[in-house]
Amino acid sequence: MVICIDLGATEIKVAPVEKINGIVTFGKVDKVSTNANEGKQGILNALTKAIEMHLCPQTEGIAIASAGDVDTATSTITYATDNLPGMTGFDFARFCNERFSLKARALNDAHSALLGEMVYGAGKQFLDKRVAMLTLGSGVGGGFYRNGIVADATNDYGRFGHICLVDNGIKCTCGKLGCVEMYLSGRAIHRDAKQMGIDDGQLFDKYATGNPDNVQFVEQLRDYLKQTLDKVYMVNAFDVCLIGGGVADWMAQHFDSITSGLGYNIVRASLGNSAGIYGAYAHYINSEDLQ
Repeated sequence: MVICIDLGATEIKVAPVEKINGIVTFGKVDKVSTNANEGKQGILNALTKAIEMHLCPQTEGIAIASAGDVDTATSTITYATDNLPGMTGFDFARFCNERFSLKARALNDAHSALLGEMVYGAGKQFLDKRVAMLTLGSGVGGGFYRNGIVADATNDYGRFGHICLVDNGIKCTCGKLGCVEMYLSGRAIHRDAKQMGIDDGQLFDKYATGNPDNVQFVEQLRDYLKQTLDKVYMVNAFDVCLIGGGVADWMAQHFDSITSGLGYNIVRASLGNSAGIYGAYAHYINSEDLQ
């Protein structure tokens, strides 16, 4: 059994995954608050709690999808924004070995979500295509797939959430100004809706019924998304763009109408907030096969 972790800025998702007689079974996904406001130690306490929820004698390893830039060869976070304070340089493999005597494999959470979709979800039908993905959650992650995850200097390691969208715009947690994450993340949308006095609980429902304020607000989001897709395409030309994360789930049945007419083949990711769990497992298994 492999414990699969998706470490995000707001919460940690964890699930046990077993492969019996060639059949992979994903267990129930549990959630733990990341406690990022308590700094590195708070995050590590939460990570420990999440792992211990499913720790048992049959546990063979830990698969991790994490926010931040992750060196997959060493399972180390090479850079984390203030969304995960103090976690730059953190070595998951060493932590899991010293704390639990278990091996670990880690990769970036957005890359993990894309890998999960390509192996188990909506991307399975596009394995012969160039596929980009945007994960719109607490932050904005990105990934690119062409016969495997492509994350290198040619596409800035898929950091699509930190492409400059608005010149001299809002300061991002990465230190730059005007990043996509400051306009299309769930946190950004909640912030902007509040500033406009819009009930974000019914944001997309009222858009669909034609409420003028909501229409204006969502049309601005559509414009931001269109500009983002144009910029991503310039970095990595794609045939299909998968969009997932909490914002896609928030759009719910209105997703297609909101994302239509933007000039690209946009497909809603199918694994929801569990995509990172699926991808973490796929990466762990692939890494094991290479040993």
